[in-house]
Amino acid sequence: MYFAPTTAGTSVLLKQPGDPIMVRMLIADDHPVMRQRLKRLLVEGFPSAFVAEAEDTDSLVNEALENEWDIIITDLAMPGGGGLHALKKIKQHKPSLSVLIISTYPEEQYAMRVVSAGAAAFFNKLKADNDLVKTVQDILEQPK
Repeated sequence: MYFAPTTAGTSVLLKQPGDPIMVRMLIADDHPVMRQRLKRLLVEGFPSAFVAEAEDTDSLVNEALENEWDIIITDLAMPGGGGLHALKKIKQHKPSLSVLIISTYPEEQYAMRVVSAGAAAFFNKLKADNDLVKTVQDILEQPK
């Protein structure tokens, strides 16, 4: 899989040249405004994406295990245990599923911890407008 540029300045995920595929993303955050902001950025960056939402740890884990996703983007701190708790449960059943942990907490305190726990990366929400699409694209391009 690789990304090809579009005329709108975004990119689309392709299996082979000329073959666009839908990227399935699940966003989990307990703040509705943040979920909508992340969803808007992802849909703008990945026009063919299907983006679903979860509002807490339990709904995240249920959605993650009941459906097929290319990537999960989850807040570190949410009701019900948070992103690390969900990551552990998800990785037990779907070890190759890419999970991006996001937070406003400092990278210095959490990045190594979440990656050691199995996350694809740690991302600071404050950088979302500039770097989220690129970070997700980089994760999706990594071999499974």
